[in-house]
Amino acid sequence: MDSLVVGRGEHLSVLGPNGAGKTTLLRLLAAVESPHAGDVTVDAVSTKRGGVELRRRVAYATQRPGLLSTSVRRNVELPLRWRKVPHTLRGELAIAALERLNVAHLADRPAGALSGGEQQRVSLARALAIDPAVLLLDEPAAGLDAQSRSAFFADLEQALADRATTVVQVSHRAEEVLRLADRVVVLVDGRVHQVGSPDVLNRFPADARVAALVGYENLVDAYVEPDGTVLIGQAQTGLTCHELLGPVTVAVFANGVRIVGADAPGLPVRVTRVTPGPGHRAVALEGSVSLLAQMPINGSTLSAGDDVKVGFDLALTAVLPKTAG
Repeated sequence: MDSLVVGRGEHLSVLGPNGAGKTTLLRLLAAVESPHAGDVTVDAVSTKRGGVELRRRVAYATQRPGLLSTSVRRNVELPLRWRKVPHTLRGELAIAALERLNVAHLADRPAGALSGGEQQRVSLARALAIDPAVLLLDEPAAGLDAQSRSAFFADLEQALADRATTVVQVSHRAEEVLRLADRVVVLVDGRVHQVGSPDVLNRFPADARVAALVGYENLVDAYVEPDGTVLIGQAQTGLTCHELLGPVTVAVFANGVRIVGADAPGLPVRVTRVTPGPGHRAVALEGSVSLLAQMPINGSTLSAGDDVKVGFDLALTAVLPKTAG
């Protein structure tokens, strides 16, 4: 892995596919594992030498909540007990942490009786109760449905709003990573592949691997002519690029594929399938390449078999260097 510096109070998200090394990175920061080479430091103190005092400043919420078969309150008090916090203060801090995650009403309930979303909130409350200098989150909403994930991250955002805690969160879901981050690190094969703000990764992914992770639905082969014209097959796309020449990859979000007039420059394709979705229609297109488009539900009606031309919204399209694989 390359060098990486996380600023004090920064919210850093790590995006990468399964097996990229995301959890290993967190385990190194938590001093659960030691690096085979190089060094990991927290406030200039090596995790190899920091010992108990350094580990006490770091809270690590793993993918699985790992709650004990006792009450919610006792679960949240546990790290406070390890830190020798007085009994009366432990209770106050535990309830305050549970309130931040909107689960204080569950304090006396057995942890094993909670739903998955409730367990995730309790696990996070346990991590926040110690007021850590560094909070590590490993796929904190893993296993939750879309609605529960959205509510969980809304609560997490509110719980962290008035804290100067340094947060490092890892996930393979772009929507989770981009939501809370000041910066995003893209991790591929154990190495830092790109670092940037959420806007930079959305607009300027380094290559097709990053574009796929960020959520571009369409990644197609294209060619840049000497004058900057971008062709797909032999068809005009309406795109230009003056930074690259020759074979490239064009990345386009599905909602950036536009149906254009028959006389406009565009890529001729045929509609093969139209599928209703939430607030849109998903349109599968086939021509020299396969594309997925999204059209608003109040847009023009298309049917399978229709021959159309498409262009691309410049703000939702990136022309990227061609990479192997």
